[in-house]
This record gives sequence, structure tokens and C-alpha cells, in this order.
Amino acid sequence: MHMNHRVVICCLLLAVGIAQIVSSSDRFPTHYTPDRAYHGQQLGDLLSLPEQKVDIGLWALIIARKCDSSVDVNHYLRVLDSMAAAIRYMVGPRDGDMVRFMMTKMYQFETGTWNGGRIFRYDLDDPMGEKPSARLLSTYLDTRKGNCVSMPTLFLALMERVDPDIPFYGVSTPLHLFCRYHDRQDGQVWNVEATNGGNSMRDVWVIEQFGISQVSIDSGVYMRDLTKKEYVAELIGGLVSLNRQTGQFKRALELTDLMLVLNPNSVIGLVHKGAISAWLGYELDSSLAKANRKPTPEEFAKIELYREDSRKYIGRATMLGWRPETQESQERYLGVIKAAKKQH
Repeated sequence: MHMNHRVVICCLLLAVGIAQIVSSSDRFPTHYTPDRAYHGQQLGDLLSLPEQKVDIGLWALIIARKCDSSVDVNHYLRVLDSMAAAIRYMVGPRDGDMVRFMMTKMYQFETGTWNGGRIFRYDLDDPMGEKPSARLLSTYLDTRKGNCVSMPTLFLALMERVDPDIPFYGVSTPLHLFCRYHDRQDGQVWNVEATNGGNSMRDVWVIEQFGISQVSIDSGVYMRDLTKKEYVAELIGGLVSLNRQTGQFKRALELTDLMLVLNPNSVIGLVHKGAISAWLGYELDSSLAKANRKPTPEEFAKIELYREDSRKYIGRATMLGWRPETQESQERYLGVIKAAKKQH
């Protein structure tokens, strides 16, 4: 990340604590003109990009390239454009949001000449996307097997190419992302589960299934329509996890700062920030113990700052309604997957 981006992030993070919750109309532009050209953008460039210019497909591929330098962003952009062209051909002269939505759904999940007889499926063998590459949009486009990160991401990327002004948003729940469709003609709102063929599901089912608290709903961390920048922030969370796994903790910390500017209430970002800060403090403390020496005043202040940040960010996530993942919650989620796998 460029130094000027780091400075901007630090300044914006200071403002997060006093930011007021804005209305839905302020968060979502009425008209989108996505910038889909790839010219080597860095993730920090999102800070200066207007919301109406953000293209989820492009930024999902930029994130994929950050995870795997062999990813050819322009190749996959052409793949997305080709898919969108096929969907628009299926729509034909018909008008209305619903027909565009249904044809996008059909293209992905119903076998036909439009998708070469290869539908997009939920990867029931890796439902949690435990392999870092499994969550990438590029991997999903190659294998047509995805998870609760890559599958809604493709749905969003295709819908914004078919008609960028259709209100079609990502939504976050614990361990899961799905989409939400707003029909501008009849006012209906549908939760869209990309991991289940793009079928609809009721709010009450989602809330019960994922054990979502009322506190987290009221605070807006779960079950709320995400702006494009907020959704991309959730995708960056996968890159943070990868950097943590490979021991690049300071880079991971920079990425969490970016996440929290894009979405100040991202519990994934808050928890990552708290956990990484705790680890960096522990790592510094342990290195001093191994060297059998006491910390200098500067080192002591740094350790205390890491500890304070850990308490602060985990505390904020908890206040917003986040709860640590339990064995029960994971088993409940995997139970749904096992049932789907048995049925399949």
C-alpha cells in the first residue's frame, strides 16, 4: 500500500469513532457508472474511488491477484463480460428488473447452451472455503465450484454487468454472505441464496439458522444491505486471513485498517484487528523474554498499545453484536451443508 494511502487510512480511522449512521439513500447512489478497466490498481485506490464507480467483479479479481500473482485480471474480466453478454441475449427485448434477475439466475444454475451445460455449484467438499484459493472469484470461474464467498460475488458481478442500477446487494451474516434483490417495479425484496441455486429465503430463517442476535441486526453488522465498498471490504478479509497464515502480520494489520475505512462496522475487520494486535504484542513480549532483557520505554509503550488496541477492537465488535464462533454454531452451519450434500 502506498504511503499516502496509509496516511489517509489513519486519518479516516480517527473519524470512524464519531461518524454518524447515514440513511440508505445516502449510502446507495441512484445511478452507477462502474469503472471496469484494470490498469494495475492497488487496494488503497478504493479510498478515492466514488461508490458509483466501484465494480465488484473487478475488485474481487484484484483481490484474487493479491492472493495469487498468476491471476490474469483482464482474462477474467473478459470471461465476466462474455457471461453478461449471454445473459443480455437471453433477456432479449423483454424489460423489467425481474426478467434480468431471473435470466442471471438461470445462466448460473440451470443447465443449457447458455453455460455450455456446466452450471455453477456449491463445493460441498469445501463448504467453508478453508483453502484460501477456494474463495477467489477466479477459482470459481475456473472450476464452477464455489462457496458462500465466491458464489454471491459472481452473482453480484454478473448483475452489475447486466444492469448496474438494479438494487442488488451483498449481505453479511456470521460465516456467510448472500445477496438481496430489490425490484424497482413492484417493490418486492428477496433474499437470494447463491449457494442454493439463487433461491429465496426468509429473514426469519436466516436469523434462526445463523443464530443472529437482535443487537447485531440493530447495529447493522448483519442482515443489512452492503454498499459495494462495504462488500469489497468483506472480501479483503480473506486476504487478511491469508497474510496471517503466512506470518505477514503487519501487512495484515494494514489491510484491516483499509477494511475498517471501507466498512467501519465490519466485525471481520474489527476481530482481525484485535487478534493481530494481540499477536504483535505477544510476539514482541516473547522476543524480549527470549533475549532475557526488559523492554525499553519505547518497547513497553508499543506492547501496551497493541494490548489496548486488541481490547478496543474486540470490545467494539462485541458491542455491535459479534460473538466468537462456537462449535455449536459451526456444527449448525455444517449440518445444513451435510443435508444439502445428502440430497444432492
